[in-house]
Formats: sequence, C-alpha cells, structure tokens
Amino acid sequence: MDGKENIKGFEEEALEILSDDASDAKKLLGPELDAIAKEEKFFSHIIHYLTGLRTEEEEARTLWSSILEHKYLMSEKLFRNVGFRVAALDYFLNIDKRLKRVNFVEINKMKKIWFEASYDSLTRVLRKDVMDYWFTCLSDEASADNKNLAIIFFDVDGFKKYNDRLGHLAGDAALYEIARVMRKFSEKVFRFGGDEFVIMAHLDKDAARELAGKITDKIRPSTQALEKAESSLGVSFGIAVYPADGGSLKELLSVADSRLYKNKENRRKG
Repeated sequence: MDGKENIKGFEEEALEILSDDASDAKKLLGPELDAIAKEEKFFSHIIHYLTGLRTEEEEARTLWSSILEHKYLMSEKLFRNVGFRVAALDYFLNIDKRLKRVNFVEINKMKKIWFEASYDSLTRVLRKDVMDYWFTCLSDEASADNKNLAIIFFDVDGFKKYNDRLGHLAGDAALYEIARVMRKFSEKVFRFGGDEFVIMAHLDKDAARELAGKITDKIRPSTQALEKAESSLGVSFGIAVYPADGGSLKELLSVADSRLYKNKENRRKG
C-alpha cells in the first residue's frame, strides 16, 4: 500500500472512530484531521489521542490493525455492528491488557489539543514549531504543480519603543491586530518571533510583493485605531521564493530576512 492509499484509508477509519456520523466529524475537525493524516506518524498520533498510549509508529500501525480485526470479530459474534470505541476498549482491557481503563477523547477536546499545539496563544496564527511541516507540504505541492512558493518575512517597525512607551498590554494588542490583518490575506501566517511574522503562499515574487504591500497598507491604520494607541505601527518585509532562492526553509528564511533588513535600511536612509 502506498502513502496516498494509507492516508485515504486512515481518514476513512479515523472518521468512523471520531464520530458516529462521519460528516459531523469531518465538519468539526476540518483541516486538522487532514494535517494528522499527512504526518508520517499519524497512527501513533491517533492512538495516543484516543487512549493516552504513547507508541512508536510501527507498533501503533499494528495496534490499529488488531483493533479493526477485533471489531469485525466482535460484530460477527454479536450479530451487530460494534463501534470502534467499544472494540478498542474491549481489546485493551481483555486482550492487550496493558491498560486497566481507557479514556477516549471527545472530538471537540481533540480539536482543542490540536489547535493549542499548532497556534500561537496571543496572535492566533500558526506557531514557528509547525513551519517545517507546512513548508514541506506547500513546497511539495509547488514542485508537483510547477508553482512558486513565496516566503514573506515581516518585522514590526519600532515595536520595542512602542511596547516600552505604552506597556505590554498595548504591545500585545498591537501584535494581535497585526496578525488579524495578515490572517485576512493568507491562511498560512506564522509567528516567527516576538514581533516577526512569516507568510507562506503559492505566489511568484511580483504577486508576493503586491500581497505584502496590501498588508502593509492595512496595518498602519488598523494599529492607529487601537485604544490608547498614540501612534500607528508599520511593518517591513523581505521576500524569498522557492525554488529560485533556495530549496530549504532555512535557506529561504535567510534570504528573506536579509532582504527585509536591506529594505528597512533603505527606508531609513531614504
């Protein structure tokens, strides 16, 4: 079975596990389920979320198959369709016997866990920790479809002075507002550092520059309108494009960062 078949099979089974109604599960989890399915360790992820067990991927895959087989055997013996939750509970209590009890995680709780692991708590954009994963997904898609992938690196101008003058609460409010503006223009926005953000989008350099310009134009009036804001904040940006400027995320971030500070320096001189 190849990777694509694995993912497809996993998603069908996962929907059955996570909800009695597959359409409801899909609606509730949305892209989070797709993200789990695309990871290299999706079986160990789902076994852990559902049972609390931490297993290596190979063992988790074996457990998954064993529980499914047990489910079918129970269904035949009881002359009714036995749900995956019931089969897993019986398997871990009476056959595997490694657990005295099994705690299943509700789908909304699982979604909350996944969200908190992936998103920055202040700005509600993606965390730096998941950048490598999303770069791999988006760059693979770019290569397959002969598209570009732009990395736009943003830095907030004068944020330290703004934060020192108005206080951390005002600074946090400004960062949230800047991130909110960025989220309107792109799904893949990451908080890279304290006042640094990165956007990944399937754009060429000209289109990326146009997008960054629109974001820049919106941020200044948005931060000016904040309560207690004595002045607005602006952003500087630098752009690198895959594959022309580099083949790895590290290379592209370095190029984008260098261009960002060059642009910032040119603006100071100009």
